[in-house]
Amino acid sequence: MMKGTLKYIALFAYFTAGLFLLGLIIKVVFGFVHIGEFYLPYQEVMRNFFKSIIAGAAITLAAIVFNLIDKFNERRKPPSDPE
Repeated sequence: MMKGTLKYIALFAYFTAGLFLLGLIIKVVFGFVHIGEFYLPYQEVMRNFFKSIIAGAAITLAAIVFNLIDKFNERRKPPSDPE
């Protein structure tokens, strides 16, 4: 049980951090293209952080739901005879 929980916490942290960094990179590149200089206000960083938390939670929740569906289907269907 604990191993599975740690797996989902790691999945959440991985996707949250990855999406946060990707969002920052995209904002910096677009800001540099439009303005011509490095511009990244604190509000944009925090907004990006909260969006990445929401996206990481959605991805983790989808993984949990799909794993639960697989477990229920595995219990319900007997394995077919390989003849």
